[in-house]
Amino acid sequence: MAALTTPPGRPVAPPPPDVPPTPDVRAMPVAPPTPVAPPTPGVRPGTSEAAPLPPVPEWRRVVSIVIVILLAGTAGLAFDGVFTLGALIPVVAVAAIVPGVVSYALARILPLWASLAVNLLAWLIAVSATLFRTQALAGFLPSPASVRAALLGVRDSGKALLTTILPAEGDGRTIVLAHFLVWAAAVAGTELALRTRAVVLPAAPAVPVLAAAVVLGVSGPGSQLPTPAVLVGLALLLALVRAARAARTFVAGVPLLAVLVLIAVAAGPVLPFASKPYDVRRLVSQPPPRPLAGVSPLDQVSAWLQNPYRQLFTVKSTTEANWRLAVLDRFDGVTWTSSAGYLPTGGRVPGDDVVGAHDVVEQQFTLQKLSGPWLPAADRPQHVTFTGPAPDSAAGLMADPATGMLASAAATAREGITYRVISGIRRYSAAELREAVPAADQAALALPNGPDGRTPPQRARLATIARKATAGATSPMQQAVRLAAYLRKHADYDVNSPPGHSYRSIQFFLTEAKKGTTEQFAASYALLARSLGLPSRVVVGFGPGKAEGGGVRQVLAGDVLAWAEVEFKGIGWVPFYPTPARSHAGQSGDVAEGVSKQRQEVEQEISGEHADPATTPSPHRPTPQPSPRQTGHGAGTTWLPVAGAVAGGLLGGYLLAVTVLPPLRRRRRRTGDPRARVAGAWRQTVVRLRAAGVPASSRVLTAREVATLGVTALGTHAYEPLTGLADLANLTRFSDAPADQEAADMAWRHYANIDLLVRRKIALPRRLAHRLAPGSLLH
Repeated sequence: MAALTTPPGRPVAPPPPDVPPTPDVRAMPVAPPTPVAPPTPGVRPGTSEAAPLPPVPEWRRVVSIVIVILLAGTAGLAFDGVFTLGALIPVVAVAAIVPGVVSYALARILPLWASLAVNLLAWLIAVSATLFRTQALAGFLPSPASVRAALLGVRDSGKALLTTILPAEGDGRTIVLAHFLVWAAAVAGTELALRTRAVVLPAAPAVPVLAAAVVLGVSGPGSQLPTPAVLVGLALLLALVRAARAARTFVAGVPLLAVLVLIAVAAGPVLPFASKPYDVRRLVSQPPPRPLAGVSPLDQVSAWLQNPYRQLFTVKSTTEANWRLAVLDRFDGVTWTSSAGYLPTGGRVPGDDVVGAHDVVEQQFTLQKLSGPWLPAADRPQHVTFTGPAPDSAAGLMADPATGMLASAAATAREGITYRVISGIRRYSAAELREAVPAADQAALALPNGPDGRTPPQRARLATIARKATAGATSPMQQAVRLAAYLRKHADYDVNSPPGHSYRSIQFFLTEAKKGTTEQFAASYALLARSLGLPSRVVVGFGPGKAEGGGVRQVLAGDVLAWAEVEFKGIGWVPFYPTPARSHAGQSGDVAEGVSKQRQEVEQEISGEHADPATTPSPHRPTPQPSPRQTGHGAGTTWLPVAGAVAGGLLGGYLLAVTVLPPLRRRRRRTGDPRARVAGAWRQTVVRLRAAGVPASSRVLTAREVATLGVTALGTHAYEPLTGLADLANLTRFSDAPADQEAADMAWRHYANIDLLVRRKIALPRRLAHRLAPGSLLH
């Protein structure tokens, strides 16, 4: 611009008296330039508006989803205590992988609610195509029947599994619960990983799946102890992937992760509840076991003997054994019946831990004309599975937990059914049996009155016969052996004898007829043993059958055999065979029907031991054993499972709380009116500054003082977001001016930038330590 001049010849007018003279600008000193603060990360230059956080790299999103899928799958495999791994693995694989892929594909194009709806539809398609194919349309599309079956299975399977012998059958009605839980955990974890920046929260959905597996499967054969260690390792790996900003963080975090996983694996077996975990089924009211109606097998003995060539079943086995059918432990004065109650089972038979020397024997049965619900097997069954045409799902396999008896609910149309049994057949030695003491089982000693309520006169007569038969015996075991030998020697086997095993029938058999079928021999032994104080019961089964080559034996109706069992403390139920061999009837009491050569030698050794003829032992009445509570022994051990369960529950609850509560608290602080949102952003910022080691306290220091400390700790990049947020906090707290949503959004953008700076400043191990500290629950 040109300088203004005065025309020549014209005097210069003096300045007005009230206007100061204009100073010479060229002579004034130049002030130094104002320093410009460096740009704040995430903030647009030239404005105080915070820019959105940088997008998460795609590789980090993909790896996070893979880890979430592994977390859901690992938690699902903890159901190995509920189902067999063969049935569980394909179900868990589908339920963990498919929702992860679906959520990843929809995360960028659909909102959360739409993605969840698609996942629900995908789950219905998956269960219809895999677990309920027979009810699905075209074998895979959801139909009203398949959808109803799936929903009812999710609702009812938990209760069914708590009242089933584990492992349960892996059919759709029960395993759909594991499928649903794993699917839900995979969906929740994947959506959290894709739609939030939370570090550990995507791992949280796997925790309820693990908890459900432990609760339902604690009494099963599987082990859940390694699973928590694997879940901890995967959760820490997820935190490394989502939180680490540099390679050095990975290098520092991997050794810590390995150490924590090793500690978890090593600590698992030594926990108080590891060897014998607390079974939550004790707190559940179990339904009464299912009794089996029908004709007692002991009442069918005579009918089978009258049609001896009727083919009942075949069995393939490398061992010659007796095939037990039913155990009868209750006598009412007229007939023997069973008090057994049956529970559904997926194959395992309770009491499978056979004590003492035993042979593991595998058998393959094929039913022919055998009627009734019972399934024959060598005693004692450990595991059973259908291998051929089986009863439908409504009439599956059942077992009695007390006796190990097997049955199917289908009492008819069983011809052609094939099943496989693994049994543990006990081997007894003379040394083991010689000093055996009868068990204190009052129910197995009962000699009831007759149907009219009067004491039958036959009871006294039976007691006299029992004392005579065991005269000179010096031990309960010698009594039991000599009683069987007495019956074999003093009565003959006659297949044409009339049936019956009441008091009257047994007295007639012993005192007058002195001949009968295996029904009378076994029933007589049980009653005589009870009169001596030996707890006893009757067993009905079949002999080994006729060998047909290739290890296959054909069992006919004429092979029916009944025997008795006596219960001894620490040994269990020991079988005794009072029925004489048919080819040696009436010749010698040393030859028994159905007894092995080894067992016969043991009984002869026990029976032939020295006995004082002048001494006849009185009937043995077992002395009731005091309970641990009365004696004081073991009273201090009952608390260990409960204490361990409580400690584990508290630890799991604490880890869940420190994982879930902080994100929930942050979400709550972001909601509400603008003033509350600004205050929440400032409160959240103070929490983050404390994690960085800043002694920030919004109750002692002013907001500006806290901001100054934060800038000192985090650097100059924190100046603008900290001071801006501090000013907003002061404005909403001390000013009457209304705050709007724009100010609240600005406050939370400032918090996001501060949080980013804190993450860059603090290493991952220190952040995890702060997250797991109890203080994270309070701020």
